[in-house]
Amino acid sequence: MALWGNNDNVGSGGTVTLDYSTRIVTGFNGVGGAAGEAGSGTTFGQTGFAKTGDTISFGEHGTSTYFGEAIIAAIGGTTQVTIASTVGLNGSEITGQSYTISEKPTWIPGDSQYNHRSSLDPSINLIETGSAEFASGIGSHSVAIDISSIPNVQIGDYLVNGTAGDGTENLKITAIGLCTAAALATVDPGDFVIRAILPDFLVSGETTVGLGTTQPTIAGAGETTATTSSSVSSATVVPLTNGNKFNPLVGDVVKLPGIADKSVAAVGTNQVTLNASVTVASGAAVTFVSDTIAIIDTPAAADLTIGVGETITFQGEGGVPGDVLNLDEGISVALSIGTGVTFKRSQAGYDNYVYGVNQSGIATGTQFETGVGWVGVQTYMDNQNNLRVKKEILVAMSGITTGNQDAYPPE
Repeated sequence: MALWGNNDNVGSGGTVTLDYSTRIVTGFNGVGGAAGEAGSGTTFGQTGFAKTGDTISFGEHGTSTYFGEAIIAAIGGTTQVTIASTVGLNGSEITGQSYTISEKPTWIPGDSQYNHRSSLDPSINLIETGSAEFASGIGSHSVAIDISSIPNVQIGDYLVNGTAGDGTENLKITAIGLCTAAALATVDPGDFVIRAILPDFLVSGETTVGLGTTQPTIAGAGETTATTSSSVSSATVVPLTNGNKFNPLVGDVVKLPGIADKSVAAVGTNQVTLNASVTVASGAAVTFVSDTIAIIDTPAAADLTIGVGETITFQGEGGVPGDVLNLDEGISVALSIGTGVTFKRSQAGYDNYVYGVNQSGIATGTQFETGVGWVGVQTYMDNQNNLRVKKEILVAMSGITTGNQDAYPPE
């Protein structure tokens, strides 16, 4: 039996149950007692699958349903193996659990440094409190808050918001001082309007917007007004002066002097088609209304070009950080002005695990950077709540086949 191999992704499938007293692992089909019944999902002993000397890991590492690892001592058929020892397991019942098979070094399950999670899972603890400066609707990925009032909050921390279900939701902070949205219409140099799902912290004359170093200021939001380039008599097509620069979209509400509100049914070159005919004079005001309209100060020539779907960045005056947080998910309960919010951080706890690392997993330039091979990794939070990573290359070798859960570098 070799002490190690180069495959961290030996074929596995189905779920298993372990009888601690006999050390027998049985393919599980969802019925039976503590040991379960032989299931059809496992393929132990077949070519390309689990063999004597391989490591079997129970559950998913990095979660509360990870139970540890053991060496396969004997194959009893496609649905049954016997493990050499339970020393590398945490003692919790293993019934109907997923598993993975690896050729990692055989001494790992017996090594107290690496054989199971070394402490409690990290907890999420309170670090700051604050209050919303503007209202944020359901689905919003941005929350307006005075960032100077929450100096300890960092990217990766969590904003805690109430939900109708369990009372709280933890939303990861992906940016501080800016937020982003995808462009809904093309913007060319000299255009007057950007179209996007606008963040809730917009302040006319202060919030800047753009891509890269381009940061024109938003002069208004919610509506914009063009003028007709010629008169219209009982027709649906309304010609506009420089209409393309206003970037109207189908569905916009249209307000015309003395006429009931209409909507945009189609957009053409410097013109829009309405959902009903109108009669208006040349030079009449045509106001487009939508919660996706942001009026911008006309940028210099060739200063702003945005394609549909490109990411627009919203920041504070002059391109400095604004009073806003960007979240990885939309909030499920709306926030009102002044609503209190709390901020938490994943703290405490540490973990030890041996990963198979190939060339694509060396994480060059990050704190996870390592060489290829079988690598022991310890992660923990220091007393300043910073993530620390220690690596030890146990076996240096190239050509490791990876693909098992948990991948390296871990998320």
